[in-house]
Amino acid sequence: MALKVVRFRNYLRRLVIRCTWAYYTKYWKMDIHPDTLISLKAKLDKSHPTGIHIGEGTAVSFGAAILSHDYIRRLHTDTRIGRYCQIGAHSIIMPGITIGDHSIVAAGAVVVKNVPPHTIVGGNPAKVIREGIDTVHWGRLKEFDDGSFGR
Repeated sequence: MALKVVRFRNYLRRLVIRCTWAYYTKYWKMDIHPDTLISLKAKLDKSHPTGIHIGEGTAVSFGAAILSHDYIRRLHTDTRIGRYCQIGAHSIIMPGITIGDHSIVAAGAVVVKNVPPHTIVGGNPAKVIREGIDTVHWGRLKEFDDGSFGR
């Protein structure tokens, strides 16, 4: 019985993730790869939704804000997040920022400058914590990934 409950819960979770992706890409016209994981509590800028670009295998955690406009400067620009990245909980990605492939943004970070590929950044403003990292699906560090975590 417990196994059926777990399977049903996982089915519902996957369904909600697919519906969320469809909502962002079809209704708001955001450029989000189908193989992304975006928390329902993440905040993606809807003032300039076509400026949001998120690559394959990227995870956006709860409370993260990805901005593509700045009202004060009357700026509408593209914000790009690369492939296999992890955007930590309650982090803020400012408009016009590019986050390179295989990068991790720590929880609570405020990213005001572009992030090079294969880098961990954190803090306010975000600074490089570590370079030369390699990530796998949903931004997990390759050195800690044994492949047992299911998709």
